[in-house]
Amino acid sequence: RMPGLFQELKRRNVFRVGVAYLVASWLLLQIVDVIGPILRLPGEFSRYLLFLLLVGLLPALVFAWLFELTPEGVKRDSEVNHSRSMTRRTGRKLDRAIIVILALAVSLLLFDRFVQTDTVPAPPPSVETVADVGTAEQAAPAPVSDGGKSIAVLPFAIMSNGPDDDYFADGLTEEIINALAQVPDLLVTARTSAFHFKGQNLPVAEIAGQLGVAHVLEGSVRRAGEQLRITAQLVRAADGFHLWSETYDRHTRDTFAVQTDIAEQVAQALNVLLDDALRERMRRVGTRDVDAFVAFQKGIGLYERAHREASSVGLLRQANVEFERAIERAPDLYPAYEYHADYFVHVVFDHAAGLLDGDVTEADLATAPAALRHDYEQAVQHARTAGERLNAQFGRALLLGPWQGLAELTGQAATLTGCEPPPWLTLGGAAFGQAEVTLEAFERMAACDPLRVTPLSQIARLYLWLGQPAEAVRHAKAVLERVDDYIMPQALVIGLAFSGDAEGAERAAARHIRNEDELLLARALAAAIRGDGAASADYQQAYLGTHGPDDYFSLILAALRGNRNEANRLAAAIDGRPFGHVVLLDAIFMCFCGAPFDLEATPAFAAMLAESGLAWPPAKPYDLPLKDW
Repeated sequence: RMPGLFQELKRRNVFRVGVAYLVASWLLLQIVDVIGPILRLPGEFSRYLLFLLLVGLLPALVFAWLFELTPEGVKRDSEVNHSRSMTRRTGRKLDRAIIVILALAVSLLLFDRFVQTDTVPAPPPSVETVADVGTAEQAAPAPVSDGGKSIAVLPFAIMSNGPDDDYFADGLTEEIINALAQVPDLLVTARTSAFHFKGQNLPVAEIAGQLGVAHVLEGSVRRAGEQLRITAQLVRAADGFHLWSETYDRHTRDTFAVQTDIAEQVAQALNVLLDDALRERMRRVGTRDVDAFVAFQKGIGLYERAHREASSVGLLRQANVEFERAIERAPDLYPAYEYHADYFVHVVFDHAAGLLDGDVTEADLATAPAALRHDYEQAVQHARTAGERLNAQFGRALLLGPWQGLAELTGQAATLTGCEPPPWLTLGGAAFGQAEVTLEAFERMAACDPLRVTPLSQIARLYLWLGQPAEAVRHAKAVLERVDDYIMPQALVIGLAFSGDAEGAERAAARHIRNEDELLLARALAAAIRGDGAASADYQQAYLGTHGPDDYFSLILAALRGNRNEANRLAAAIDGRPFGHVVLLDAIFMCFCGAPFDLEATPAFAAMLAESGLAWPPAKPYDLPLKDW
């Protein structure tokens, strides 16, 4: 019976239909793989299409068994006289169809291999820009480094639709940035600013102008299982000339070698001399585990979302799950420890500041101090450069203590020549005689990362500490023309208030601050600065009524309004909590008012300050109408 069944399946062209169906399905999937990124199809589209094609195979075979194509149309096989059957002629047609489909498939593969440029048109810019700040002038682009040895590595376009392919491409991009950043003679735009242009179809010259670089590296990645195609091209922004390009067809295990080779080829194309020691330094910063840097990129995505949204702790907790996966695979991944620590910083800082957050549990509060210490100790241990080690040591000392020699450590961190000063550097420098050198440090950081909020907002506040509110206002307005930021508007409002422009401060607050709590807080600060204590108190009460308890800003407002007793009461409450010393140091920085409390009210803070080398009282850049001490 089996030979008879086989012959009958063959006669009815069931085998040919099956082969034609599978070949056509494979060709369709390949076409979707090529045009999917261009059409911005979701990553799940290919999987759904594959599922539908597999489901459709059985009905196609059943149809071939039950029906036959005749000159009169499709008829059931049982209704056809087999002596006059056309199945052989239909079979020959199917054979020709299979050959044509295979020819198309080979053509597609040849096109993909030798013609496809691996560039993806992107949709129009989607990044929001803040509304006009009252001037028609555009912010000037950042200055290009001397000699044109400057480069931005744009996020590599992803040309496949796997679930983690986008994170893989981001990881590859960041590893190339990290490798190039090790070259002393090369200015490399940091990740945050380079990734600002992800998904935007802007001319290379425009991107380079905004970032202040002379060259741009762009490329694409396609993953098919464990196989990779990576294309990279180095473009001179001035004329669009390609200085170097290469296509790599490799296995995923060779990712590290590819990214290292790209970095070395780019450096050589820019006439940067690479010796063996520098090559080894570039290789040493790479992550050799693909799963580790995919997990790391997932964590960064959640981390960045957390810092754009009001409720951040829950997202930071999710980010830490990914950072922990990355660390488990790559224990020497230095940046993962710094990112991982941020969650615990939020937990201890918010608790010490008297803030209520429903996402923070008692278990979080119990484990955060030890986890924070562990992260900073691992960061110190796994730092890849002397600068990274000093940054980690500074953060560990300021957050965890002891503060012995903190003033000297602040000076050392501020004079590092790299692009990444410690984020807490302002607390040890601005109010204690090192505002100028701290400003220079963040200006260097902004040159490397011109669209990142952290250095830009700190620069505005450091101008305020130097008694230059007009310069702070100018800087804040220029930034808001280029970057959509929720931090800078408060600095703008405070700068206008210290400049004596009460109406301008109110207009800026109403125009740029979108969150109602933050708007009330900015108005409370501006009213206290201009000397309207009653209005400041009213705004503060409204803020606390919607936001909830906030001893940190309540202390700042009490000091600005000259309420010494209330300021000391709040400072004492903060001082009695774990990590209160960090909150008090931050309150000094954000008040711009000298000493916002008396040392006698904060014995724990006073004891730490005594061994720090930081002078008391802090600098007082402004004479406030309500604060007389």
